[in-house]
Amino acid sequence: MMEMVSLPGTDLTVSRIGLGTVGFGSSVGEVLAWDQLDTYHALGGNLIDTAHVYGDWVPGEKSPSEKIIGRYLSHHRREDYVLCTKGGHFDLANRSLSRVTPKDLKEDLDQSLDFLQTGYVDIYMLHRDNPELEVGRIMDSLSAFVEDGRVRYLACSNWTAERHAEANAYAEKHGLPGFAVNELMWSMASANPGSLPSDQVMMDDEMLAFGRRAGISFFCYTALARGYLTKRYLGLETRGAKDYQNAANEALVVELKKLPSAADVTRASLRFFVREDVPCVPLVSFSDMRQLEECCEAFIRKDG
Repeated sequence: MMEMVSLPGTDLTVSRIGLGTVGFGSSVGEVLAWDQLDTYHALGGNLIDTAHVYGDWVPGEKSPSEKIIGRYLSHHRREDYVLCTKGGHFDLANRSLSRVTPKDLKEDLDQSLDFLQTGYVDIYMLHRDNPELEVGRIMDSLSAFVEDGRVRYLACSNWTAERHAEANAYAEKHGLPGFAVNELMWSMASANPGSLPSDQVMMDDEMLAFGRRAGISFFCYTALARGYLTKRYLGLETRGAKDYQNAANEALVVELKKLPSAADVTRASLRFFVREDVPCVPLVSFSDMRQLEECCEAFIRKDG
């Protein structure tokens, strides 16, 4: 049985590992995507993480990840899944063009629900922030989605601790729902400062302390550091070298090399999140079924 975790401020209970779908429709074709969804669910997983913009970087139809998931859900029990999608991403053709206005957010959610073939999402995230906008205007817009029943809980991705706290303070003052989850970059490997684009946020001490105080949860992307630790264990070339090659990670690799197999390195990298005193759910994307099964096994209880 898969280990589960409750998300504070919600009535949601999710599996300890979330299925990342950033590759659906681009690096992962529809047949493999359905196989992943089937296997993940059979192993006890229930959290599907997608975004309106996933897959838009390849030529062809827009929002292929949401559309593939929608076609899948139309043949399966919607209530078996906790579905998280994101809107408000900047225009991929122009990174300087923010899309966090009320009009943009409504348009994104309308399309997401259509593509996902569902009347609601369990968690709706703002994919990016625009610190130049008053946070109250953003929260007012989002609260309408909860009121009309199309969104159960609000969340954010790549928001700083300061802006997340400001958003939740405004929501509390005005009797509105706040952000229950923040999705950001985090892994057992320490990323080098400056390795992320300025619009993305990685976990740091300030964010973790805020999470403890505020009683929120974290979803963690790049949870396996693009395979950096496992590849270093195996002595292979790593595409994440410039982002993760540092003294702290070299010391970590020395310790990990005491483990009996590369699979144990992967399990240790995922079990890292269980040690934290705030709910943390690693999100992992897979290129093949073996990887999916290996990662899910890190959270399957041996007692049943």
